[in-house]
Amino acid sequence: MSTIAELRAELLPGARRVGRGTAADRQIAWVRVMRGRVPAFDALEPGDLVIVPAPALVAVAPAAPEIEALVAGLAAAPISGALLVEAESAAGAAALDQLGRALEVTGLPGLRVARADAAALERAVVGFIVARGGELERQAGLLEQELERRALEGGGAQELVATVATFLGRAVVLESARGEVVVVHAPAEAPAAAAEAARYRVEGVAGPEPALRIELPSTKGPAGRLAVLGAEPASDLARVALPRVAGLLALELARDDAVRRAADRARRAEPMPTDGPPWSVLLTRQRDAGADDDSRPAREAREALRREVRLLAPARRMSLRGDADSLEIRAIVAGDEGSAGELAERAAVLLGRAVAISRAFGSPGERPAAEAEARSTLEAALALESPPRVARAARLPFYRMLGAVHKVPDGTRLARAVLEPLLAGRPDVRRERLQTLRALLDHGGLGEAAAALGVHRNTVAYRLRAIEKATGWQLGDPELRLPLAVALRLVQED
Repeated sequence: MSTIAELRAELLPGARRVGRGTAADRQIAWVRVMRGRVPAFDALEPGDLVIVPAPALVAVAPAAPEIEALVAGLAAAPISGALLVEAESAAGAAALDQLGRALEVTGLPGLRVARADAAALERAVVGFIVARGGELERQAGLLEQELERRALEGGGAQELVATVATFLGRAVVLESARGEVVVVHAPAEAPAAAAEAARYRVEGVAGPEPALRIELPSTKGPAGRLAVLGAEPASDLARVALPRVAGLLALELARDDAVRRAADRARRAEPMPTDGPPWSVLLTRQRDAGADDDSRPAREAREALRREVRLLAPARRMSLRGDADSLEIRAIVAGDEGSAGELAERAAVLLGRAVAISRAFGSPGERPAAEAEARSTLEAALALESPPRVARAARLPFYRMLGAVHKVPDGTRLARAVLEPLLAGRPDVRRERLQTLRALLDHGGLGEAAAALGVHRNTVAYRLRAIEKATGWQLGDPELRLPLAVALRLVQED
């Protein structure tokens, strides 16, 4: 069996201690999740660990007397500890603060956990207490998936190392094969991590030996090293996860090197269209590897189609890359977003297939990254049931959200990425924006939305103009309305 102290050390390293540690070594018998109703727990037995989501706490115990009565009941069981799950609302945060103080008074241990899906957290804790090794392997697999996603999005070594450090709750350093520090990251949730990172390198002189160091694999010997810093021994989670992600970090270093070399070659490559900057990349599928596409008639047909594409714009406006044997049709287009988008529409009609367009860039060295961005956008768009004719890189979160909406945790994350421009500012401002946008999408017209919100039609019109100005969206665009509607529902349910 496991204790709440072991749970924090191995499974929830970023969690913050609350309450008292006098019972931190009490064995966890099972896990119970608090529901937003009375009774809050279907059953509660001695040794249970309770998971308390902030919305459920607000619903069941909205004030201090109810919270104190709840904690008295938990102490009477007695429970082994509590996991307090953060929420975005101020009311939820205040309720968790009050619950933490009540746990302190009664001597019960607790951990305050970042916002998470309560069901997923329950599964992880049950897996940990039932089969610790298997759950640590599963958590390492989740880290692998997250790193793969961030690498495909072009996050770079900096973001990947930050993800590993946050996952482990420890300062992490990525070293080159020669021992030079490439990236070091100290997560904000671990107060001691910043000092550990600072001690590790002082004016280029190596500091204390890390708690754990893993070599990054390569056919030419170690490509570098990934290390967990600090005097405390590395957790079992770190010992399981780091060897699994070492290959991904090695690939990221190799990719970064390849991008740099490609950027150097780009400076010597054929000239960019002279009407730029800015430029954008247009990209679409040209062929699939196989006997049919390798035949002479198929190749001649592709050559003829490429000649037609070249006629869409003069050389000063568009440069076509690759040849008839390439898997993709890639073009560099000069001009602002509007003219580049118009050319992409014409290309999509001519080719009879979806075309992706990157965001604009201003120097030739940025072309490889823009091509990768357009490629990711095309892949995400083609995964949809009804791909758009022109897939825009600026809308990549929309396409990914629609493609992953059946996965609730990932869908919620992508929904927040879609709505990110509306989630800044005070809580009341965020609430007003989301309510206004949802009313418009649910009811269709300004008058109906105003009636649903109980405000004047001009007020809704003013709010929508402010939303469009802040986000750059055109809310009349049907391609945006569906993903925005889905995103609003996912975020509202979070």
